[in-house]
Amino acid sequence: MRFSFPLLLAGPVLCVLLVSPAAGAQTVLYVAPEAAGKADGSAQAHAADFLSRSFWDGVRLQLQKAPVTVRFLAGDYVKAYLSEPLVLRDLGNARNRLVLEGEKGRTIFTVPTGHKRKAVVFECQNLSNATLRHFSFTGSGEIGYVLRISSVSGGSSRNVLVEDCDWTDMRGIIYGATGAHRAGTEDITYKNCVFKRIGLDSHSHPMYHAHEALRVQVIGCHFEDSTGDYVRFRDRCNFGTVKESTFVRNEGFPQYPFISVPLFNDVDPGDESFATSFTFTGNTFSDAKYAIAFHHYGFSPAERNYLLTADEGALLQNGTPSEKKKMLKDHFGIDADRISISGNKYTKVACEVGMGS
Repeated sequence: MRFSFPLLLAGPVLCVLLVSPAAGAQTVLYVAPEAAGKADGSAQAHAADFLSRSFWDGVRLQLQKAPVTVRFLAGDYVKAYLSEPLVLRDLGNARNRLVLEGEKGRTIFTVPTGHKRKAVVFECQNLSNATLRHFSFTGSGEIGYVLRISSVSGGSSRNVLVEDCDWTDMRGIIYGATGAHRAGTEDITYKNCVFKRIGLDSHSHPMYHAHEALRVQVIGCHFEDSTGDYVRFRDRCNFGTVKESTFVRNEGFPQYPFISVPLFNDVDPGDESFATSFTFTGNTFSDAKYAIAFHHYGFSPAERNYLLTADEGALLQNGTPSEKKKMLKDHFGIDADRISISGNKYTKVACEVGMGS
């Protein structure tokens, strides 16, 4: 059963100057689709193979001394799909920032058709204090995720900025063009990124954030045409933000929610729960049944009653604001006072905010 509703939501001084040792100068290194020259990454002419484990081990050591920028030279990094994915694990330094930078529009990760399905192209595990910018992803080969940021083995991915990247014409994506996953993954920001024509079916999404990733921010991004929800915050992804972004659906693509907060509880009792703090402001939504949707499938968790009766559903639709708020909090653990939805523009949108169970 689905219910729709608006969510209301004096004398000489002796000075002693202490001089700290100067911070190390930034290190700039180079990688390419194939190694060149000495292949140590010291210059463009000696670019390392981007999949070289010894190169990335060296980056890890350099970060202990100084900030590091790794420049991905122009070219097609299709080997990350055809051979093995680029996996960056346990990389980062709290003092020295790591920047991974492509050449805008020329550093391309292609996912070609006609090959066996792969899980991921670009995997960041326990990556911290890092920026990824100017990468382009394209191609309709079958892939689970294209760029995935997660925390594994008790580690964490924190303070990561993904900016000025684009995912275009990727009709073989099974789950997500990108996503932040798992507890320990925090403060992940996507800024000025573009997603166009994404997905294989209803399971496919431009962004799929899940399972306790915290403070994922989406700022100034453009989303156009997806076969599933456009931005997902699944299962306790708290403090999610989407602002100043554009969502567009064109003819030929199904009407799934632009911003979605779903749960899928296929065990009894359910093991997924709603987060309660979100900010969705200053966005533009064009052509959808639901601009924003909170929805649940399956069993209720032990401490909640997500499955409303018909009378409870009618109250959620037609009750007073205070009655609606109380029901959201009592049944779903959703505190409407901690959700900010404002300053958005809606065109051809049937329901601005919906709740379904």
